[in-house]
Amino acid sequence: MRPHALNPASDRRVLAWGEDGALQRAEFWRRVNGLAAAVARHPARRWALVCEDSGWFAAGFFALGCNGRTIVLPPAPQAGSLEAAGAEVDAVLTDRPGQFSGLEVLPATAFSADVSAAERLPDDALRVEFYTSGSTGKPKCVPKAYAQLRLEVEALEREWGTELGDAVVVGTVPHYHLYGLLFRILWPILSGRAFMTGICLQPVVLRAAAARGRSIIVSSPAFLSRISDYAALPPAEQVAAVFSSGAPLPDAAAEKLAKDWGRAAIEVYGSTETGGIAWRAWSGAAERSWWRPIQGVATELRESEAGPMLWVRSGCTWQGEWMATGDLAWDRDDGRFALRGRGDDVVKFEDKRVSLGEMRARLLLHEWVQDARLVLLPGRRSLIGAVVVLNPAGRTALEGSSRRAVRDALRAWLRAGYEALLIPRKWRFVDAFPGNEMGKVELARLQALFGPPT
Repeated sequence: MRPHALNPASDRRVLAWGEDGALQRAEFWRRVNGLAAAVARHPARRWALVCEDSGWFAAGFFALGCNGRTIVLPPAPQAGSLEAAGAEVDAVLTDRPGQFSGLEVLPATAFSADVSAAERLPDDALRVEFYTSGSTGKPKCVPKAYAQLRLEVEALEREWGTELGDAVVVGTVPHYHLYGLLFRILWPILSGRAFMTGICLQPVVLRAAAARGRSIIVSSPAFLSRISDYAALPPAEQVAAVFSSGAPLPDAAAEKLAKDWGRAAIEVYGSTETGGIAWRAWSGAAERSWWRPIQGVATELRESEAGPMLWVRSGCTWQGEWMATGDLAWDRDDGRFALRGRGDDVVKFEDKRVSLGEMRARLLLHEWVQDARLVLLPGRRSLIGAVVVLNPAGRTALEGSSRRAVRDALRAWLRAGYEALLIPRKWRFVDAFPGNEMGKVELARLQALFGPPT
């Protein structure tokens, strides 16, 4: 990748900023080469990489990659997450060696600094294993080749590199998922930008971290939708871009960011399996539904039992082959597409097929509903359950009457389009959906709101 043009005031010698100040590029690559020498002396082939600090994580990633070792990224940076995910490893490279027992451990700081500062990049065949819960909550191993990661970074740079310039990457998301690894670590390192090694968990911390100059905020719907005071964020003119991924950003949050803060979030749609597929940014309610494919990503609709399903192909899909996303969609002549629910949202209930995604869309049109999820509840007799987040008008109605009255009003709203036997039998009203740290709503957590199967 050709590094982007940096302005004269920038310092390309700085690779990252942390609690101890600047991490110079020469120092970083000495870390990599020193760790690589230590890894080369170790017989382990499969390594868990568990580092809280993103600078040490990045050094460990390249050190393992240069030696052709398989890199296993557990779903959380704790020792127990390896066992919970069922990941098999021979050793662990970590900046917290005291937390691991019963495994071979290589401390990230245990290396000789008397080595070359030459840059060493992994071979394209390097295997990186991600563990993702998807919508079910059950960990699943998704292997990726370094070539796929490198090609995705190149696609991101083609799409946004020019407008980002030399801004510093600041993150509110962890680096051990694909989104965080790409946007917070690999993209800045391979394109010549600096990044912050710590994670920002509050808007005021984000503002302080971005005080050095222009910043790129890598965030999530869970973080962005919780912001109530936009004055706590960095000034919009100081932000080159704000990215959001992992789940859809609520419409209200997307509009408020664009109008009240002055910087629309760039939402990136994709998955660990497919890589980034498309993006959108708030430009008005009329265009909200439409996603634009990222440069180099091909999309097409193929008929399935549930309806037209979106398939994608790019350098990020396995061996560049077509891959089903599992999402139903519409498309239009300009190449953009709109999502209309998961293919597996179409369920058979009482000998009839019903799309829970379409029923959700109908429910979202009610004047009291901010968001909703519909789930099939297992048991001796399957039922459809509805989990609803009410808007202010809905909460007022709830406080002024009863849960039963609000439930009956929503059931009556759905009855205009569905047979009575298909209307959700069980309802839960919540302030927010139970989601993971990225804001992804997991099926198992929704079902748990209704208690054990009966």
